[in-house]
Amino acid sequence: MFRPLEGLRVLDLSTGLAGVRASGVLADYGADVVWVEPIGGAPRREELAVDYAVFNRGKRAIELDVQSASAEREQLLAAADVLIETWAPGEAGEYGLDYQTLHAHYPPLVQCSITGFGPDGPYRDVAARESLVHALIGTMGEQVGHREGPIYEGLPFASIGAGYLGALGVLAALFARARDGLGRHIESSLYDGALVYLAMMWGDTDTGHQNTSHTEDSFMPAGSGRLITGSFRCADDEYIGVHTGAVGAFGRLMKMLGLDTQIPSDVSGLDMGIPLTAQEQEILHGSIHDIFADKPRAYWVDAMAKVDVCGIPVLRPTEVFDEPQTRHNGMVVTIDDPVFGPIQQVAPPARFFGERTIALPPAPQPGQHTAEVLAEWDQHRDARPWLGSGALDDRAPLQGVKILDLGAMYAGPCASRHMADLGADVIKVEPVRGDPFRGLPSLFRNCQAGKRAIAVDLKDPALGTTRAQLAAWADIVHHNMRPGAAERMGVGYDQIRELNPNVIYGYAAGWGSDGPYARRQSFEPMLSGYVGAEFEVAGQFNGPLYPLGNADPGNGLVGAITMVMSLLHRQRTGEGLYFENPQLNATMTHLAHVVRQSDGTVLGAGKLDPLQYGISALDRLYETADGWLCISVETPAEIGALRSVTGCQLLGGCTTVQSCQAIDYELGMALADIFALQPNSYWLDRLDKGGVPAAQPKPFNNRAFMRDPENVRTRRVAEIAHPSEGRIREPDQYFRMSQCTMPPHRLAPRLGEHTAEILNWLGMPADSIQSLSMRDAVRLNIALKES
Repeated sequence: MFRPLEGLRVLDLSTGLAGVRASGVLADYGADVVWVEPIGGAPRREELAVDYAVFNRGKRAIELDVQSASAEREQLLAAADVLIETWAPGEAGEYGLDYQTLHAHYPPLVQCSITGFGPDGPYRDVAARESLVHALIGTMGEQVGHREGPIYEGLPFASIGAGYLGALGVLAALFARARDGLGRHIESSLYDGALVYLAMMWGDTDTGHQNTSHTEDSFMPAGSGRLITGSFRCADDEYIGVHTGAVGAFGRLMKMLGLDTQIPSDVSGLDMGIPLTAQEQEILHGSIHDIFADKPRAYWVDAMAKVDVCGIPVLRPTEVFDEPQTRHNGMVVTIDDPVFGPIQQVAPPARFFGERTIALPPAPQPGQHTAEVLAEWDQHRDARPWLGSGALDDRAPLQGVKILDLGAMYAGPCASRHMADLGADVIKVEPVRGDPFRGLPSLFRNCQAGKRAIAVDLKDPALGTTRAQLAAWADIVHHNMRPGAAERMGVGYDQIRELNPNVIYGYAAGWGSDGPYARRQSFEPMLSGYVGAEFEVAGQFNGPLYPLGNADPGNGLVGAITMVMSLLHRQRTGEGLYFENPQLNATMTHLAHVVRQSDGTVLGAGKLDPLQYGISALDRLYETADGWLCISVETPAEIGALRSVTGCQLLGGCTTVQSCQAIDYELGMALADIFALQPNSYWLDRLDKGGVPAAQPKPFNNRAFMRDPENVRTRRVAEIAHPSEGRIREPDQYFRMSQCTMPPHRLAPRLGEHTAEILNWLGMPADSIQSLSMRDAVRLNIALKES
């Protein structure tokens, strides 16, 4: 496997899952990651054995008491390029491992701190637990369920997001270190990790205005627009996911279902932002389920492929491992794990130069490499990649990087939005009639913030020079078109590379650039259903449900991570790169914590109970006399505290999470009866004073979160004036980086907002621009300047 991070030394001092996920990304692409466990091994090794088998593969492991100063600790710190830790706010300082102390002694060291909720703020001291994050940020009030009330989130997307953000922050800090030789401090959290996924649907305006026309500022209420996106039960009791987001797909589906005369489509094919009438809604919602229930799933998959509409099977976890496109992409790797033996795992999602087959080492045993690492790192401590020199350069880490974004919809453009957040200059190129996603303005704004936009017909011969100029300008070209479309527009990899030999070219195809399903449509959350996420969030024995942790933001993060890895490779070698991060691959990584043994046994899936309360009696929702609360108990001390607070006699017989599992059902019933006796305020006060991690789940939280001054202060939210909406509030930065000035937040551009500006800058005379506009070869949004 191509290893762009070869030579990078990473010291992982983390516990839990977010840190090992972050360092796992770096290890998969060549970094030498050393996971440091306390003497005797990590305390949750048995409980998290499946996760560790995946996210610690390819790493080395040592045992060391890092909380105490020692010659060995100093030796490792002196040689490391990156340190990742997940201590509570202020805890690193107790061990002499806070950034200020380490930066004074080891200036090149990049430090990444992943906490539960950030270094300050009202939730600073809340335990860093996946379920408590989802309770407090509002996930449990938004995730759909099979019952009323808050729903426990079955997909750990707070840890997934925090891991990706940690990896992205580290890589961006290394790119900045190449300028001045100084390590930065990256601070992210599980809270930010959850936000990066919820952000897809979140946003708030002063007016709350809901337009019905297809404009850049329109908004369609859920269920009232010409957009079908959901899972349908078929005659064989299997499910199919359907999405009509592609141009013309809604009309093609209506015709296939025999509803086109009653529900006509728009001649433009841009149906997404056009409302259904009340009568059309009644016809559609009253008919569509019965129509799909009349034929087996295989019939519908075949029929929809023939009319070019997205129809994807909803599968159970690991069933996707046997699908032909999965195998073609090389997305399943068999590793001989020291704990489980041979297991099939999800492979790394991004690939360079079309590589398919890969081999990865297994996760290490505790202390397996202690002597080896201490000797080897000491010998090579002065060999550091991406180490500049000179005075502090406090510009944004990616300042000066230029990106040409040719993508549409969400997953692809989301990648370059993260790059813009880090300082890159991103030019979005879209057709004259606009990105179809403009029909969903809140979603569009969230994946297009910080960019400039030019609306042009790249196929027009008069714009050939413009196309060549933009290609030559870019450090990175990125898109998510279907195979062959970029080549027809003159912006395929070979065409761009001829104009710009050192270009980095990223392709975020749906299924892949080739293979049996390459030409099929792909959309979220249909691919989440394909990889098993819809069953994971639904609970045991239940039918599939929409997963709130939509994989599109994750695919965007994978794309951004791969772009920065490519920039680091080019900075070191001078060579450009070609990479692919297909939507299928990135979506599979959302269930990378689920593996399959050689006998077909699936490990790591199906943890959520049928009523969607939680994953165990110690980590679940409980109904109280007047509401709900969520507890998350992990340690023997917390089990003892729960026993003291509740008086539950069953807890007297178990002192560890593992021993409590033997009586999990009985324990859950007993605690449910106890919590039902008193109101939330009673329990939350006693649980807090007693040392039991707990939280009251928030209801749907978009507006309250966006209007919270604390989130504006931390730049999790930006408030920007808008000509018609008053003020728009939307997600801003997802992590913080020291010694860097991040760019101010900019709203997504209006259609054609920068067309004239960019064409003028490229040397096109104003009269030529006007002529192109008159024949709809370009779209202008502002007055022309005379040249």
